[in-house]
Amino acid sequence: MSDSGLDTALIERRIAAIGTKVDQMTTKVDKVESQMEEVRKDLKKLRKDFLEMMLEQRRTAALEQATTELVSVRQEMDKKFGNYSVVRNTMVGILQATDAALVRKATISTVSEELMISTPDYWLAPVLVALAAWINNNRDLAERAIREAVKRDNEHTSLAMALICRRNNRTATCYEWLARYFSTQNAARIDADAMVYIDAYINGIFGTDEKHLCDDYMAGWIEQIRNQSPEFENEQSESWAEYFTGYEEDMSSRYPALKVVVKEFDYINKYLGKVEAIESISNDFADLKASDVDERTLAEQVDRHLMELVNSDDSKERNLRRQEEYLLAVKAFGGDVDRARELVNRRRDEKRQQTMSIIDQMTRSMRDQSASVDVHKKKTAIQFLGSYINGGFNRYRKSDVPEFPQAITLDFDGWTSRAVTGDEGNALRGDYVRYVGEEKKKELAELDVKVAKGNKSHKIAAVVLAVLGVAFFAFVNQVIGILLLAGAGYCLVKTGLSSKQRAAEAEEIEAKYSKRIQEGCSEIDLALNQWKSAKEAAAERSDLLKLDKVA
Repeated sequence: MSDSGLDTALIERRIAAIGTKVDQMTTKVDKVESQMEEVRKDLKKLRKDFLEMMLEQRRTAALEQATTELVSVRQEMDKKFGNYSVVRNTMVGILQATDAALVRKATISTVSEELMISTPDYWLAPVLVALAAWINNNRDLAERAIREAVKRDNEHTSLAMALICRRNNRTATCYEWLARYFSTQNAARIDADAMVYIDAYINGIFGTDEKHLCDDYMAGWIEQIRNQSPEFENEQSESWAEYFTGYEEDMSSRYPALKVVVKEFDYINKYLGKVEAIESISNDFADLKASDVDERTLAEQVDRHLMELVNSDDSKERNLRRQEEYLLAVKAFGGDVDRARELVNRRRDEKRQQTMSIIDQMTRSMRDQSASVDVHKKKTAIQFLGSYINGGFNRYRKSDVPEFPQAITLDFDGWTSRAVTGDEGNALRGDYVRYVGEEKKKELAELDVKVAKGNKSHKIAAVVLAVLGVAFFAFVNQVIGILLLAGAGYCLVKTGLSSKQRAAEAEEIEAKYSKRIQEGCSEIDLALNQWKSAKEAAAERSDLLKLDKVA
C-alpha cells in the first residue's frame, strides 16, 4: 500500500510539473502570438508606407517628366507655329488700331506683307493682308489675298470676313461672307460658336438681309435633319407634347375639400390642370415673343467671338495643344496622371456634348429654364421650331381631356348627395342633418335595448336570489340565506346603476353626433364653395382648349 501510495504521489508531482510547464509554454505561445500580431501590424504599415512611397515616386517622376515634356512641346510649338501667334496678335492690334485710327496705313501694309511671307500655310495671314489692302483701298490685292485665304481655310476665312464686315458696317458684303460661312456648316453637327452667329443673324445683329442670302441655308438645315428620319415630324410633335405636360399642376391644394368629398374630383383636377397649363404655356410664349432683345449685348458677344476666332488655334496646332493641356493638368495635380487624364477627358467630353444637331441646340435653349439662357436664344429657337412647337402643343391640347362635370356627387361619412349650382347648401345640410339624426336614433335605440336586457336579467336574478334566500334562512342555514338576500339586493342596485349608465352613454352619443353634424355641414359648405370656384375657373378658361398655336 505504501509503495502504491509513493507511486501515486510521484505521479501527481510529475503531472503538476507537466502542468506548470504547459502553463509556461502557453504563456510563451501567447507572448509569441502577441509579438506576431505586432509584426503583422508593422508589416501592414510598412507595406502601406512602401506603396505610398512608390506612388509618391511615380508622381514625382511623372511631374518631372511632364515639366520636361512641356518645355519640349512648347519649344516645338514655337518652332513650328511661333509666327502664328505673331499673326494673331498683329490681327488683333490692327482691328483695335483701325477703330482708334492710331496707325498709318503704310505701316499696316508693311507688317501684314512681312507676316504673309513668314507664315506660308496659315489662313489668317492672307486675311491680314486683305484687311490691310482693304484699309489702303487696294482692291486687287485684297481680292487676291482673300482667294488665298479661302483656299487655305474656307470656313474660318468666311466667318472672319463676315465679322470684320459687320464691325465696319459693310452689311451687303457681310451677308455674302456669312452665307458662305453657313454653307460650310453641317446641320447635324452645330457647335456652340456657330449658334452665336445663328442667333445674331435671326435677331438682326448683322443688319437686314435684303437679298435673303442666308434664309435658304436656315431652311436647308431643317430639311437636312428632317430627311434623316421618316418619323422626324411625329417625334418632334411627341417630344413637345410630353414637354408641355410638365406645365400641369395638381389642383388638390387649391380644392382640398373637393378632393376629400367629391367623387368627380379626378375629372375636375385633370380638366383644370390641363386648361391652366395651356394658359401658362400661352402666357410664357407671349411674354417671350414680346420681350426685347438686348442687341448691344449680343453685338458685343459677336465682336468677342471675332477676337476669339482670330486667337483660336489652327487645326495643325491642335495635337500639340492637346499635349500641352494634358501636361499642364499633370503639373496641376502634382504628377497624378490619373486625375489629369480624367480632367482632360471630361473637358473634351463636355466640348463634344456641346456639338449637336441644330434642332437639338434650339430645343435645349428653348427648354432651359435657367437664368443663364438669354432671351435672344429662345426667340431664335421659336423662329426655327415654331411649327414643331405648335404641332406638339396641339397634340397635347387634344389628348386626354375629360369632360368637365356638370354636377358633383358629395360622398362622405356614409352620406351621398348631388349638387349642380353650388347654391344647394341649405338643402344639403338639412339632408345631412336628417341622415345623421337617423344614425343617432339607431344608436340610442340599440343602447336602450342593451340597457333593457341588462335590467331584465338583474331583476330575474334578484327575484330568484330573494326566494332562495328566504327559503335558506327559514329552513336550511341562516347565514347562507342572508348572503343570498344580499345578492338579491345587489342585483336590484345594478338595475338602478344601468339606468344612470344609459343616461351617461346617451349624453356621449348626443355629443358625438352633434360634432358630426357640425363637421359635416362645414365640409358641405367648403365643398360647395370650391365647386363654384372650380366651375368659374373652367368657364373662364374653356376657350383655351380651342387655342391652336402658341409659337
